[in-house]
Amino acid sequence: MQLKTYNMVVKNPKFRKTLSLDKKSVKQRYELVYKETFETSVPGTAAHVVFQSKNLLKGSKVLDLGCGAGRLSLYAAKYADSVTGIDYIGSAINYANKFAKLCNVKNANFSVTDLDSVAGMQYDVVLISEVLQHVKNPLATLSRCRKLLKKGGYVVVNIPSFDNFRGTVWLTLQNLFNLPMSLTDTVQISSRDLNRMASNAGLKIVKTIGISYDWAWAEWGIGDLKRRIQHATKDARLENISDIRAMHNWLDSKLEFNKSFLNYLVTKRIVKKRPPFSLLKIPRSVDSKIKRYLDDGNTAINPYYCEIEPFNVMGAGAIYFLQKS
Repeated sequence: MQLKTYNMVVKNPKFRKTLSLDKKSVKQRYELVYKETFETSVPGTAAHVVFQSKNLLKGSKVLDLGCGAGRLSLYAAKYADSVTGIDYIGSAINYANKFAKLCNVKNANFSVTDLDSVAGMQYDVVLISEVLQHVKNPLATLSRCRKLLKKGGYVVVNIPSFDNFRGTVWLTLQNLFNLPMSLTDTVQISSRDLNRMASNAGLKIVKTIGISYDWAWAEWGIGDLKRRIQHATKDARLENISDIRAMHNWLDSKLEFNKSFLNYLVTKRIVKKRPPFSLLKIPRSVDSKIKRYLDDGNTAINPYYCEIEPFNVMGAGAIYFLQKS
């Protein structure tokens, strides 16, 4: 079956020039990414985060740390009193301002800056979506975000989860052969890791919602693994001793079982389907790629979420609600 891919593929060879994961190298890669695309996250994620957070967001003052091209901020602005989106990539902020104007969202503001610029400010909610795995010191970032919260405020963290088929294959290859499965993720954070970090930062995880189950168990995840493994073996200069075709065949052989497991979760209502979630007034004349990006809540993939332990950490992503204690 031919599938339309939503996986981020960067064409510029400079993206893979080195394997370093220091802050400077990761920033340079994202500068290259935003020259090619504004889509840097798994489709459906922003809709999931806001759908699960909407009661917290109502009337709130919100900070979106690492806002990228602004989709999550614009969604949050539907419920929040005000949203401040910050990112260290200038071209990402240019996109965010463009999309805010396009959709006539006036209570979201974007700037090229970092946490230092908002020190001393107070927020009801801090959103950290698909960001914490990219920073050098996640604990320090959480601690700084706690200081920005009003009493009883929340940090809402969305990070990849690896307690699934895709994650098991990824971490096995990465840990056994040191394959560079990602050139932007500096760390993989488990639910146990985040619980420890939250406690050390003076925060308490009060709820965990699993998402991206098709990315963890179905075609989308298999396709992502194939792409990553092919790039990673080449980056590690192992392509001459790697049988990529055999690996792809093995991954394909697991798909039927994986899909049956996902179907079990669906039929038993362990995972639920998020309803369509359109929050922005998108002009009809807009480019199809921009429309797809902004209409994130209507994407056909990544529809499922889960609140039931331990299944809520078995998707390819998880949303954690951390309350200031």
